[in-house]
Amino acid sequence: MIDDMAVYIANLGKYNEGYLVGAWFTFPIDEEDVKEKIGLNERYEEYAIHDTDNFPIDIGEYVSIEELNEMYEMIAELPDYIVECLDEFISHFGTLEEVVENKDDIYYYPDCETMTDVAYYYIDELNALGDIPANLQNYIDYEAYGRDLDMGGRFIETSRGMCEIPY
Repeated sequence: MIDDMAVYIANLGKYNEGYLVGAWFTFPIDEEDVKEKIGLNERYEEYAIHDTDNFPIDIGEYVSIEELNEMYEMIAELPDYIVECLDEFISHFGTLEEVVENKDDIYYYPDCETMTDVAYYYIDELNALGDIPANLQNYIDYEAYGRDLDMGGRFIETSRGMCEIPY
């Protein structure tokens, strides 16, 4: 996914004059390459980000190329399940930097879409309650256990599934 991330950078001076002069750039972005391709010089010094392709988070149009490259490097450190719903993790943690800092502590439950699914996983796969005899398994209230797990506030529901957060 990160291999095909790109941004459209436009010459802001030309844009304000009514001309659309810009180009698509893949990462990492070379500032000299941008200047050459979109005609930045002494007269036209400013640029703006007008579009993105496969960039997993929203960015402002006046983000610097240096900041874009820093974001790209941070995103490249993340596993796919985080990148694919990165805005959701940023909403939880507050910043991209915080997501990267906590990435190794986030546990992803790939087949769990609800807390009930997580409860099944805990009990059946992880044996959280030990070995349960077959004649008692039908009496377990997985929904209630899922609600109890959720009350701890350590889980977030993402578009990819449930994730456990480190606190």
